[in-house]
Amino acid sequence: MDPADRRRHPRLHLDGRMVGRATVMTDFRVVALSETGGSLEMDVPFATGALCDLNLHLASASVDLRGRVVEVRPPEAGRDAYLVAVEFEDLSDADSGLLSSFLEGERQRGA
Repeated sequence: MDPADRRRHPRLHLDGRMVGRATVMTDFRVVALSETGGSLEMDVPFATGALCDLNLHLASASVDLRGRVVEVRPPEAGRDAYLVAVEFEDLSDADSGLLSSFLEGERQRGA
């Protein structure tokens, strides 16, 4: 039996005339972080220019950020993770304050 015959409704082929957005839920490790962006190691590569929603677990709180992928590097030899660079967009004042406070604390600890 043809798989198309099992559908209750036939599919209409749109040939790319409609667009959408899918959110991929994947874990990642933060390699570098600043007030404006970061570098993430993840198993799933994102497309350059794609928007992604990120949840970062800071020392005392979590922040939800939106990032735009600005660069993707393939895994290096012996590694499975892609290096994905993101630039943050539209940070709320609250999230920006939490992120800045966390980074300042980390900078003081490293000094």
